[in-house]
Amino acid sequence: MHIPVRDSPYRLSWLTQIGNRWHLRRAAWSRPPIGVLSTPEPWTIGQYDRGKQLVEGNFLTQGHIVEVGDGSVWDQPIPSDLFEAELHSFGWLDDLAAVGDNEARGRAQTWLLQWISKFGMGKGLGWNSNLTGRRLIRWINHSIFIQKTLPKNSVNIFYHSLALHTVFLSRCWRQASTSMERFEALSGLVCAGYSLVGMEHLAVSGLKDLDVECESLVSSDGTLLSRNPEELLNVFGLLIQIKITLDLVKAEIPQFLIQRIAIMAPVLRSLRHGDGTLARFHGGGSGSEYFLDQTLAASGIRPTIPQDNAMGFSRFTSGATAVIVDAEAPASGPTSFNAHASTGAFELSTGRNPLIVSCGSGSSFGDDLHLAGRCTASHSTMTIEGVNSSWFSKSAQKHLSYLQDVPNIVKVKKTRAIDGVRLKINHNGYQGSHGLMHVRTMDLPVDGQSLAGEDELYPPQKKDMKQFDKMRGQHSGELKYAVQFHIHPDSQVSLIAGGLAVSLTLINGDIWVLRHDGSSALSVEQSLYFDNNLLYPRKTSQIVLSGKIKEFTTRVRWSLAKSVEKSQEATQ
Repeated sequence: MHIPVRDSPYRLSWLTQIGNRWHLRRAAWSRPPIGVLSTPEPWTIGQYDRGKQLVEGNFLTQGHIVEVGDGSVWDQPIPSDLFEAELHSFGWLDDLAAVGDNEARGRAQTWLLQWISKFGMGKGLGWNSNLTGRRLIRWINHSIFIQKTLPKNSVNIFYHSLALHTVFLSRCWRQASTSMERFEALSGLVCAGYSLVGMEHLAVSGLKDLDVECESLVSSDGTLLSRNPEELLNVFGLLIQIKITLDLVKAEIPQFLIQRIAIMAPVLRSLRHGDGTLARFHGGGSGSEYFLDQTLAASGIRPTIPQDNAMGFSRFTSGATAVIVDAEAPASGPTSFNAHASTGAFELSTGRNPLIVSCGSGSSFGDDLHLAGRCTASHSTMTIEGVNSSWFSKSAQKHLSYLQDVPNIVKVKKTRAIDGVRLKINHNGYQGSHGLMHVRTMDLPVDGQSLAGEDELYPPQKKDMKQFDKMRGQHSGELKYAVQFHIHPDSQVSLIAGGLAVSLTLINGDIWVLRHDGSSALSVEQSLYFDNNLLYPRKTSQIVLSGKIKEFTTRVRWSLAKSVEKSQEATQ
C-alpha cells in the first residue's frame, strides 16, 4: 500500500504518545472480551519471493534493505520513517503468508509477539491511527496462519492485543489528520469489530463514521481528489474487505458501501493497462494486477466498456493497444505532496506488454528521486528547457514541495471515426512562464497497430509573445523543447535507419518503431523506472526529440508503429 509523504507523517508528539498509552491502559483495565468471532479467508495478497527473503532474514521495503539474520526485526537500525511505518503496518505478513510453510509462520509469530511485548501498550510510531488500522486488518486477515501451532498462552496474548487495538481505534481514530488516514483507521475498526468477540457495538458506530469519511474521500463519480490510481485501488480494496466481513457475519451491508463499490469499479477498470496494472501517475505505482483482479471480481460489479474519462485520465483503445493520458490539471496546495506535473503525458501498452511509461513515484528512493519522479521530464510528454508544466513550492525538504501553480486551462476533445480515434488535449501550463500553449494530438487507428502524434507550441495572444521574447532573451536568443518517451525497462531500444528512428523490442518479441518528421534531433538517453518493490530504481531508456522553438508555431510530428518483423530471439 502506498504511504503518503509529508513532514514526519508518522512521528507522534510526546503528548500524543502519552495519550495513546493512557487509552490503551484504560482499554486493558476495562477487561475487554477476547476471541475471534469469525475468520475470513486471507484477503490481501503477498509476494512469495519477498516472503522467502524475509524467511532468510532480509527485510526489503521502501527502497531499503535491513539484514535481520536470526535476530529481531524490531532491534535493527531503521533507515527511514517510511520504512518504519511499513514495518509497523505489518504489510510483510502478506509475504510470509504467501510462503506459508512452518519456517515462514515461525518468523511471523516471533516478530508479532515481539512487537506486542515491545510496543503493545502505546510505544512507537505504530500507534498512529491509520497504521493501527492497517496492522489490525493484517492481523485478522492472517489470524489462522498466525495461530496455528502457537501455544495457548501466546494465542491469548494475540487475542488480547487485537481487543486493545479495536478499543483504541474506537477512541482515537479522529487523531488522523487526513480523510484518507481516518478512512484507513475506521476500516480497521469495522473489520475488527465484526470479527472479534464482544466488539460489534464498536463496529456499528465505526460504520456510521466510515460513511461520513467516504463522503469526504470518494467523489460522487467514484474518484479521489489526489488522482492517484493506486490509492483508489487501496480504498476500493478496503471497502471490498469490509463487505466480505459483513457478509461473513451475515450483517446488513449499508447502502453507502454498495453505492461506492458500484461507482468505483468502472473507474479502476478504466485506469488499467492490458497487463492488469494501473497507470503510474500522482504518487501511485502499478499496483498488483492480482489484487486488482481479485477486488474487481469480489465486487460483483460486471465489467462494462471502460470509461473514456475517469478521474481526469482519458483512455482510448483499439485492437490490443491501450493509451492512458493525464488529461486534467493535477491537485494543488498543501495536500499535493505526491501530485505530478504530468498534464498531457501518456502511457501506452500493447496486449500485456507496457511500452511507453512514466518514471513513477520515487518516494521510496529518497527526497531527490521523489521530487524527480513528479517532474514533467519524468513523463512521456513535451517540456520547454526542462521546466515543469506545474510549479513546485519552495521547501528546504524536497518531499514537502507541493504544486502551487497548475494549468488553469486544460481542454480535451476525443473524436471517433470509422478508421480510429483521435484525442486532442491542450493546456496552458507554459503560458505564464513562457507565453506558450501546448497542444498534443494523437491518432490511434482501428487496428491498434500504430499511434501517430503531434506536439505543438504556440503563443495564444500578443501579450504572450512578449513573455516568449523575454524568456528567449534569457536563453541566448533561443528556447529549446524536448518530447520525451520513457520506455519500459523490459523493452530493448536500438537506433536504426542511421539514427533517424528507434526500434523497440518488447519482451514477447514484437517490434515497434518510433519515427519522426525530421524537424527534431533524435537521441536515446538514460532514464529510471521506479518500482517500490525493488531496492534500486531500474535503469531504462528514454527517446528524446529535441529542437529549437520557433517564433510563432512549433510542430513536432512522430509515430509509433508495430513492425511486421519479429525478433529472432523470440522466434527461436
